[in-house]
Amino acid sequence: MRRSLIVAVPVLLLAVGCGGEKLQATSQHPAAVIAKPAGVTPANASRPRHAGTGTMPMCRTGGLSFRLGAPDGAAGSRYQHIVFTNTTASTCTLTGYPGVSFVAPGTGKQVGAAASRNAQHAVAVVTLAPGGSASATLQIVNYANYPSADCHATSASGLRVYPPGNTSAAYVPFGHRRSACGSTVQQLTVMAVVAGA
Repeated sequence: MRRSLIVAVPVLLLAVGCGGEKLQATSQHPAAVIAKPAGVTPANASRPRHAGTGTMPMCRTGGLSFRLGAPDGAAGSRYQHIVFTNTTASTCTLTGYPGVSFVAPGTGKQVGAAASRNAQHAVAVVTLAPGGSASATLQIVNYANYPSADCHATSASGLRVYPPGNTSAAYVPFGHRRSACGSTVQQLTVMAVVAGA
């Protein structure tokens, strides 16, 4: 039987949610890490066939900053770009779909179903120079579109985001708490990462 190693880290990562997923710390959360058992990959994370392109490494969670672009609404949904910016001094790549889910306030546990994938954009290798940005479009269906018995509405304080190919996630807070379905209804859909913010 393997044991998860618990290690305190001053300000770099935060463990929240089930299964010991690693999250980057923010000012709203304490800093601690719960190591995942070897070989465990989040079900909603992208699994590229390679770590990068040739000698160019894959962008890692710890070397990226995350933010949400301005929302755009249409027909019962809100669309927002999840923006990834390379904060390191080295060029890296992102390829595929991020893993995305709602996060509960206080506990950091996942709320509802993880985002499904929308194949509108073809998967492509996106190269990020230092300071460069890429983005993935997230569709959030309004929770009120679902019958209350199916939705089980609850509060969400932000998003858990796994960059493509990563097993560590970042917490991206909303400006204020929002209502989200706490059931298995498919409220979130995400597109593949593309160049630009």
